[in-house]
Amino acid sequence: RRGVRSQFLATGQIGVAIAGEGIALDAVRLDFATGAVEQLVLRHGLGHELLWIEGQGSLLHPASTGTYTLMRGALPTHLILAHRAGQESIARAPWVRIPPLSDVIALHEAVARAAGALPPARVAGIALNTGRLSDADARAAVDQTAAETGLPVSDVLRFGAAPLVDSVLGNAR
Repeated sequence: RRGVRSQFLATGQIGVAIAGEGIALDAVRLDFATGAVEQLVLRHGLGHELLWIEGQGSLLHPASTGTYTLMRGALPTHLILAHRAGQESIARAPWVRIPPLSDVIALHEAVARAAGALPPARVAGIALNTGRLSDADARAAVDQTAAETGLPVSDVLRFGAAPLVDSVLGNAR
């Protein structure tokens, strides 16, 4: 819609069901997961200016390796951080506290660039899940998160993805 040749790359079962192709990353043996993502990117990279790669898991979750292998295989230039408004710990792992978002952003950027060994990637915005909040509280959470991080923030289901897309496109050119 914006004149940019882009492609969505599915990396989970739901994404594959929607897109009709991709990889179910959690079904790929860990030793081969990074390569599977790399092959997906290489297969679709030619002919597209921008690849939207579906995220998986969390770097903070003690039982998840999907995010790490996804970052290594994709070598992203931009990241959209997904976060649930008000969430203070990992679901089903309540002993794992979620640090301030500025620390979470720094972690994702450091891991994506392998602490300087790879080209830099930056968090371009935050997709904030406000599904458990009223409309007024959702807007307040989006505004508060934007003020806290200095990044574009949106609940894409309620308020659309335009601020996040604008940030990626503005930073990509």
